[in-house]
Amino acid sequence: MFSGLVTKINLTYHQSSIRSEGGGNASVFQYYRYRIAPRPVELDVIKYFESRYKKIKAAKQEMEYFINEQTISTALILKGTATNLRIIPRESVDYIYTDPPYGAKIPYLDLSVMWNAWLDLEVSEEDYQQEAIEGGEHDKSKDEYNKLIAQSIKEMYRVLKFDRWLSFVFAHKDPEFWHLIIDTAESCGFEYVGAVPQKNGQPSFKKHQNPFTVLSGQLIINFRKVRNPRAIMKANLGMDISEIVMQTIEGIIAKNDGATLEQINDELIIKGLELGFLDLLKKEYSDLTPILLGSFDYDDKAEKFSIRKNTKFKTSIDVRLRIKYYLISYLRRMERENKYPHFDNIILEILPLLKNGITPENQTVLNVLESIAERVGQDSWRLKRNGQQKLFD
Repeated sequence: MFSGLVTKINLTYHQSSIRSEGGGNASVFQYYRYRIAPRPVELDVIKYFESRYKKIKAAKQEMEYFINEQTISTALILKGTATNLRIIPRESVDYIYTDPPYGAKIPYLDLSVMWNAWLDLEVSEEDYQQEAIEGGEHDKSKDEYNKLIAQSIKEMYRVLKFDRWLSFVFAHKDPEFWHLIIDTAESCGFEYVGAVPQKNGQPSFKKHQNPFTVLSGQLIINFRKVRNPRAIMKANLGMDISEIVMQTIEGIIAKNDGATLEQINDELIIKGLELGFLDLLKKEYSDLTPILLGSFDYDDKAEKFSIRKNTKFKTSIDVRLRIKYYLISYLRRMERENKYPHFDNIILEILPLLKNGITPENQTVLNVLESIAERVGQDSWRLKRNGQQKLFD
């Protein structure tokens, strides 16, 4: 409890003017540097110790049921390097979620000096040798950093069970690091499953200025350890990427029943990273607004783009996803008009819009309809009232 208060009780603590009393952060978390606050504040140590004590007590009470002699005797706290997990047996781990250091962004070992001094923890020369960082106390190169990350991924593969998952947090600005992770994981035997964005608050000003160079949050890259992994396919950089861009935009709109500019940008970042054309994306599509406004409808209130009314998808989107999108759009429009259409009317409305590839059977439409809507009377339909429309995988 006392060591945790080092965050607040020091001269680098920058108090926030817009948060409650005591709100703020130490400069190492705010600026990733030691920086004396321009107006240092003296906080009541006992007050915050008591507050922290209450939280620790509540946490221990919540965990008490799960703690017994067996859990205590098998608990193991280690200090070591992820490049050598020899203490962990091969194929013994069920799941790995890892958030690694990112290049030169945050010098963790250098910034931990205040806590290490307080807790009397020695930082050895070996620790600095094993630190995955560009720059830092030992001015390490990108190549040294890459080798340490690659060796860590190899060890993760060794200890993970087959048919289990590795989730890798990606918050790096350099696409080269993305390919380092993907290529190393695939060379070890992992299969890339996909990446999903994880938000960390409101988009920054830099994100608005540079939609394809600044992530609005983090990406969670998911891998699976399988017997016969498939490698991710890179795009031919000589190809016309406009088709991929449009397909990606239509796909995220269909999946979310309308998509914000931020959602579209994030999806395109993932696609650009996966297929290896993020640099072309940044060059040719620095501003998506003209394309979006020229090809899609925009709802100012919801701040979402959608497929224009009575317009087909221009690209090949999974037929069930297209059906679902058109059904939701049509049923919402009917509900605003206080109408509950019959199944025959629904078929007549959406089938012409689906003639982009194979036209589905009525039964396929009915199966999708039953997943998102409910009957009114004998054969009229409306969207389910809980408002929770599950997305297809």
